[in-house]
Amino acid sequence: MKIVISFLLALTGAYCVDVKSLLDTTYTDGAGKNVTLSDLSGNYIGLYFSASWCPHCRDYTPELVKVYNKLHEDKNWQIIWVSEDHNEPDSNNYFKEMPWIRLSWSEKATRGKSMFKLSKQHYIPAVTMIDPSYNVINPECSDQITFEPEDFPWKR
Repeated sequence: MKIVISFLLALTGAYCVDVKSLLDTTYTDGAGKNVTLSDLSGNYIGLYFSASWCPHCRDYTPELVKVYNKLHEDKNWQIIWVSEDHNEPDSNNYFKEMPWIRLSWSEKATRGKSMFKLSKQHYIPAVTMIDPSYNVINPECSDQITFEPEDFPWKR
């Protein structure tokens, strides 16, 4: 009976991901400084999934940087980059173009994969928005960020 109930709950989406626990790790910024989830308290968080080998990502990243630089301080917005690169050196080089923090390479295949499931996408680039209470408010808002930056935080 428990198996049937669990299956039905899963089908209806009643199982929720504990987003706060998923995000509870140590990130690094471009200078190599550690940033924890408690450092991000009270911020909106954008999970940015991209890779250096992806042409659309290479086009999108500079646009996201522009919007981020305009909004992040006034709107309490932080971006966590989750690399979809195939190797660590390419990931490290690509990260040099970004002003935000990143998930460590060692957590890409585990925590990063779980984070990507929040986006409900099968492609990159993708941005998932999370509110300060750790609720996913938009699983994929990359187009909204580009074309409607004034609509921050792009709730769906």
